[in-house]
Amino acid sequence: MNKILVFFFALFLSGTIHAQDLKFGLRGGPSFTTLGGEEGGDDSKFRVGFHLGGFVSLPLSDGIWFEPGIQYANKGAKSTEVGTATTVRNGYLDLPLLFKFQGGEKFYFLAGAQPSFLMSSAIILGDGDNKITIDGSDTRDLWKSSDFAAVVGFGLNLGTQMHLQTTYEHGFANISEISDDVFNRGFKLSVGRTF
Repeated sequence: MNKILVFFFALFLSGTIHAQDLKFGLRGGPSFTTLGGEEGGDDSKFRVGFHLGGFVSLPLSDGIWFEPGIQYANKGAKSTEVGTATTVRNGYLDLPLLFKFQGGEKFYFLAGAQPSFLMSSAIILGDGDNKITIDGSDTRDLWKSSDFAAVVGFGLNLGTQMHLQTTYEHGFANISEISDDVFNRGFKLSVGRTF
């Protein structure tokens, strides 16, 4: 525990030294998510959702930044069970804690961790005109209230403070209350702007 406190204290000191270089930004775009693990991965297919939020870019040294952020992310999966299309749609508050490594003038790489907290949940049965949506406590009780994932990715600086990036999230915490082996997996494609 003491090592963790020392680490965050060192980050804070680095931030005060480089406070004039502190930047804020917004980032969002489509998400492509599924459920992995033995229970979640057999028939699960990717579904398209979205994510939107903000971040702070704190320089640590030449070419390395710490970028904590906050964003709402729509996750879940699609599957077909007993001939019925089923869509899981869970809303999370993601807190990405990423390190950004500049790999040249335009390209950069990202790596870090991401705790997440469940905000909403819905299951949609059927498709087309024959859809039934079940939400509220009936579906929220099926899922654990938090998640934890590793994040890796890369990006491209577009100029004029705009950037394009993609990240992969690999959940390590079981998110199901009724199974021991269901994990969030997904890709985010983001367009961002710093201020």
